[in-house]
Amino acid sequence: MPAALRGIRVLDMCIVLAGPTCGRALAEYGADVIKIDPEHRQPGLTPWLEVGRGKRSICLNITKPAGLDAFYRLVETSDVVLEGFRKGVADRLGVGYEQLKRRKPGLIYVSINAFGQQGPWAVRPGFDQNAQAATGMQVRNGGRDGVPAPPPYTFNDYGTGLMAAYGVIMALLERERTGKGQRVETALSYTASTFSLPYMLDYVGYDRNEIEGPDAKGFNALSRLYQSSDSWFLLSVEDFEGWNRLTRLDSLKHLRGKPEFATAELRDENDEQLSEQLALTFRLNSTEEWARILKGVGVTAIPNQTISELREDSYAQRHSLIQSAKHPDFGRITHGGVSPQLSRTPAVAARSPAFGGDTESILRELGYASPEIDKMRASGAIPRTASVPIA
Repeated sequence: MPAALRGIRVLDMCIVLAGPTCGRALAEYGADVIKIDPEHRQPGLTPWLEVGRGKRSICLNITKPAGLDAFYRLVETSDVVLEGFRKGVADRLGVGYEQLKRRKPGLIYVSINAFGQQGPWAVRPGFDQNAQAATGMQVRNGGRDGVPAPPPYTFNDYGTGLMAAYGVIMALLERERTGKGQRVETALSYTASTFSLPYMLDYVGYDRNEIEGPDAKGFNALSRLYQSSDSWFLLSVEDFEGWNRLTRLDSLKHLRGKPEFATAELRDENDEQLSEQLALTFRLNSTEEWARILKGVGVTAIPNQTISELREDSYAQRHSLIQSAKHPDFGRITHGGVSPQLSRTPAVAARSPAFGGDTESILRELGYASPEIDKMRASGAIPRTASVPIA
């Protein structure tokens, strides 16, 4: 089947997670993504295997004249450039938006950093936790009256990469209509703000009652995590009929007759007490037993799974949430699947390349002959070896 982004070439100059996630997302749908790194900027093995999938890799030192010239020749064959430099660095290197736009007017140029391209924070370096701190995420995670704490997952990195890919697709669609390229800007702090939209809402008379802090287990007593005799599960009771079904169980029917739980409003007022009552009952059986019992009365209970359990889960395998492939250098690699599953143009399964392993083949595609490639090796524009081992 044809890939959705077949024929689109992307130059990925980014490091760490956010920018490379954008490149990987585009590669998963068929874009020819070329990862560009200087030889000395070797990635960590784990992120390389995670966000390097589906790309080709060229080691190119653009601070060398021959390296910069090769980059310019690549730009002329490309649709998209991804960069993650601090403000001003790309211009200084000769690869800024205005500089490349003159060479390729239809270019989509994507800038990804921590705090955007404008204002006093634009020159600040930053990682996911910086953006979390600046947008209130760590306060919410620690609780307003507690100690701020970072979430244990870099979702702004991954989210920003996906937001950038979203921006690329929109810019490509707009170019189809006008023939013109444009610059796309996104940042970790922008993504953190987007993920925080419910908490930013305010209006006259709005009474904030948000869950927050490390002890939060859910939204209320009927939509939260409970501990069973052997693990945890999520209870989800959505409406009055769900409450009736739940309290038909012999072990919970005593709750139906309690006046403090008689209506949805009263249950909300006495939420902590209801949580305590349910928690006492749910500790009596295993998660597997509760999932079976609650399913029998039409109530949703989702067991909490570990990653190792998810890898063996038939649902995850059937829907390609977990994928596995043989890598020639690192053996069998297991990784997550993709979310948008297209019927006509599905995602393309691929592995990560050898670091710099496509350098010579890409240069030959550009028309470089062996003597020119040898001169580039001698000048330090490309490595002397065919690929560079990742430590």
